[in-house]
Amino acid sequence: MRKAIDGDNVRDALKNASNMICELRTSLLSPKNYFELYMQVFNEMQHLSGFFGDKSRHKKKMIDLYESVQHAGNILPRLYLLATVAAAYIKSLEAPAKEILKDVNELCKGVQHPLRGLFLRYYLSQMLKDKLPDTGSGFEGEGGDINDAFEFIFTNFQESNRLWVRIQHQGPSREKDRRERERHDLRVLVGANLVRLSQLDGMTMEFYAEDALPKILDHIVSVKDVMSQQYLLESMIQVFPDEFHIRTLEQMLSSYVRALPNVDMKPIMVTLMNRLANYLSEADSSKVQAAGDIFSLFRSHLQGILERALQPQQQSQGGVAVASPMPDMAPPLEVLAAFMQFTVSLYPDQVHYVDIILGSAAELLQKFKALPGCSGPISEKAADQIGELLAGPMKTLGLGVLKMEHFAGLVGFLTFEIRKQVSLNMVSAIVEDDRALSSVDDVTALFGFISPLLKDEEDTPMDEAKDKARFAEEQHKVCKLVHQVRHEDTDIEFQILTTMRGFFGQGGPNRLVYTLQPIFFAALGLVPKILAREKRRAEEGDDAVPQPAVSMKKVFQFVHKTNTALMQSSPDMALHLWLAAAVSADQVERATGAQGGYEPIAYEFLTQALVLFEEEISDSSKQFKGIHNIVGTLCKIAALDPENFDNVSQKITRHAAKLLKKPMQCRAVAACSQLFWCDARRDAKRVRECLERCVKTCEAVVQSDSAQVGLWVEMFDRYIYYYEVQCEEVGITFLQSLMQICVEHIDFALK
Repeated sequence: MRKAIDGDNVRDALKNASNMICELRTSLLSPKNYFELYMQVFNEMQHLSGFFGDKSRHKKKMIDLYESVQHAGNILPRLYLLATVAAAYIKSLEAPAKEILKDVNELCKGVQHPLRGLFLRYYLSQMLKDKLPDTGSGFEGEGGDINDAFEFIFTNFQESNRLWVRIQHQGPSREKDRRERERHDLRVLVGANLVRLSQLDGMTMEFYAEDALPKILDHIVSVKDVMSQQYLLESMIQVFPDEFHIRTLEQMLSSYVRALPNVDMKPIMVTLMNRLANYLSEADSSKVQAAGDIFSLFRSHLQGILERALQPQQQSQGGVAVASPMPDMAPPLEVLAAFMQFTVSLYPDQVHYVDIILGSAAELLQKFKALPGCSGPISEKAADQIGELLAGPMKTLGLGVLKMEHFAGLVGFLTFEIRKQVSLNMVSAIVEDDRALSSVDDVTALFGFISPLLKDEEDTPMDEAKDKARFAEEQHKVCKLVHQVRHEDTDIEFQILTTMRGFFGQGGPNRLVYTLQPIFFAALGLVPKILAREKRRAEEGDDAVPQPAVSMKKVFQFVHKTNTALMQSSPDMALHLWLAAAVSADQVERATGAQGGYEPIAYEFLTQALVLFEEEISDSSKQFKGIHNIVGTLCKIAALDPENFDNVSQKITRHAAKLLKKPMQCRAVAACSQLFWCDARRDAKRVRECLERCVKTCEAVVQSDSAQVGLWVEMFDRYIYYYEVQCEEVGITFLQSLMQICVEHIDFALK
């Protein structure tokens, strides 16, 4: 063919070109291999197209050339050659472009083989894409206008789509899946027509809205094929400008409702929303106002689109279509999640829009539950999508979501694990954004919402606390909510803590270990606030600062009750809390100067600590640690009645002397000696008695085990301390003799 072209031999060029094109008549190639063959033919045909366009070489009128190629023996070469000549014919301006386009379009209907016809249509589109009577082109006027250009591409699009759909009906049903994959690979041959339509200069917004879009959508919906509708509806969004979509949004959404039930609307709707959101976020205010109420448009059509998921859908099994037993709710919920993000980004101030979307999701799920066989739990994917749907508002609105009508109701459709995760997301959103909990109503609503974290529910797994690390992490997050309680009025803050304590009390022993401790310290934190408030009231008068309804004694009653509930679950922690409460009461006693007012409260806390120590703590190492904690607390307390102080001191000293392990016993008694030389009491004789007991115990321990010789050094260090604080029973002479004993024992141990 090239040799004939080089020799300007039209006859041989057409003959050889026809023979070459005949290779495309094969039915033996897969679509992928057929495409490779087509590309080789297409590249060669460009040489022939250039030859036809140069009249100085072939010396023929275009009408004669146009008619001569129609005498080819086979229809496929005839139409390929006709399309090639038509491009040169239109370019020559010897005939109106619209007539040639219409003629070629009609003649190409002669090839109805799906694969060969589809590639012929694609070739026709490629050859004539720049020969259309588009607005502003050289072929406009007598050659036609934008209507003729659109009609040519649209007709080619219709025929291409029908041929593409028919591919699935070629061959046995057992090969249907393979044909579907092949069709998927060929979709670009159809979509190229939409791309060309979007590139027309005459495709104004008015022409698109009034003429082009209605015809395109009617055709897409009329072709009852899932893959075709899926691909073309999504392609429409991709190829045409965003401002066109804004103008024609109602038309597009109306067509989506008419699509086949099996068409997955999720990628279509998500793509449309994302593009519109990006466009409107970058557009100026005038364009946004001109867009109108997009939310209402989406909402009016979205419910109908989503409810299509409730209709029985067809699934293919072995080439046979069977009805799906249960609708999949994940895709429509994902669309709603995308709609939620779209709405929040576009209307950040319209909180009620969020509630409307949540209501749509709840209504959709209720209809799903009403279907036969769908009364059980929803699928895991659908539950995840509900979690995503709820996560967005929580991040932006925080506690405000709890006031929405449908938010809490939507959570009821979730499984326990997803409900718990949503609850954790809510807790994290409040803590990370440092949102204050400043009313009882807010806390009641919040804790009712996060109940999967606070107590065992009907569907709580029996082994919920089995993974201790995970369980502890979750409870620690819940505990952080206590630190978000903030209010200027101590009475209201106490009411909030009381409300929290009520919810935490339902959690059982596994949760109380974590949750009661922050409540306890938060309540103790109210004591200095109330004290400062009463001081201001004394200075400024009752009119300026009203008397607090919650007194410090009431707070101490609250912490007493709270820690009592913790004693059985975690005695070690409860001991620590009793001692902290005793120190707090002692500080109030000293600050107020009210002798006897808070001293009994401090003594009660210390008594509870001793009772707990005696009855609940049996491990010797924990007893040793507890003795040091009690001694340290007593040394800080200065307002305790001397008799009460002696009573507690003697009891704890006796416990120290009864420890099972002698080294612990020695160190514990040495620590107890501090009780007799502190702010509350100065009794050098009792100090000496404790130290002498320690020395005797130390001697017995070291004699039986020389590795414990370090005890002598510790005892010597203790004696030096009392000598430095001028305890009269500890003199320099005894220190010298004790040092000599230490040296002797160390030397002996080293040998």
